[in-house]
Amino acid sequence: MSEPHEESGALANQGSTARDHLANERTFLAWVRTSLGVVGLGVVLAKLVAEPELTEIAGLLFIVLGVVGLGYSLTRYRHVTEHLQKGMFPVARVGPWALTAVALLVALVATAMVLR
Repeated sequence: MSEPHEESGALANQGSTARDHLANERTFLAWVRTSLGVVGLGVVLAKLVAEPELTEIAGLLFIVLGVVGLGYSLTRYRHVTEHLQKGMFPVARVGPWALTAVALLVALVATAMVLR
């Protein structure tokens, strides 16, 4: 178990401490990249496609999905970091299911747009 140094918040690199924390950070950054891509897709749908009514709704849904992804990524990153500092690892249970449900809803709206 690694204790943070008072002044810097740094952890002693014992065992897999550094590897675990760096993997957590890479996962966080992957969530951020994906979420920003989804937000960008929402902006493109809402502003650059010909049918304004339906695409604005779909665009807003994609933007909301991206924002939810960003919020989840930060919450999960902090939660994992706190547990790693205690020598534990929390298993994600609710978050992936909730994000999958929201993503499926957005995908269904996008499918309806394409079929319309």
